[in-house]
Amino acid sequence: MTDKKIKPKTGIKPLTKAFWALSRVRQEAFLKNLYDLSPQNKALFALRLGDDTSKVLEDLKKEVQKETLNRVGKFRKLRLSKINEILRNADKYALPLHQQIELKKEVWLGMLAFIVSKSYLPDRYQVAAARHLDQYLKMVSDHILEKSEVEERLEKDRVWLLKLFEKGFYLPHVEEVYLKWFVEKA
Repeated sequence: MTDKKIKPKTGIKPLTKAFWALSRVRQEAFLKNLYDLSPQNKALFALRLGDDTSKVLEDLKKEVQKETLNRVGKFRKLRLSKINEILRNADKYALPLHQQIELKKEVWLGMLAFIVSKSYLPDRYQVAAARHLDQYLKMVSDHILEKSEVEERLEKDRVWLLKLFEKGFYLPHVEEVYLKWFVEKA
């Protein structure tokens, strides 16, 4: 006789079967435990099962502000990994594209506000801010269908960046993105 070892089933199917085998009360308790486990789970539940995605966007914007604007004057470091995690969460939650664009704008504006508030910071902060600015501008130009809205947004951002440069802040990486989007394309 052969002595075969039976592998335990892995994946989502056995878990799904086990969930549906639970009583209604135990299913609700299980979902409540999942919901209470983390803020990310709460946001995911609200997004997938709720009607309104604006609360999730507002929560993500608050997290971005906590990592950028709220650190001005208090800390000398930006936590880039945390900022990138917030953006990954926005992708996980499958936010609509216009909300992702809004969140990306919040990120680069907050990062630049932090950068100009300090006298010396590592170059990587400016590189990251320039990368987020470039991604934001690409999202605006590629994914907003209304041409007049694209032009309006790009013009506002161009004017804002120009004012920043006129104040004498040394931001070479951001200036490269500015030149790429507003001077070379003109």
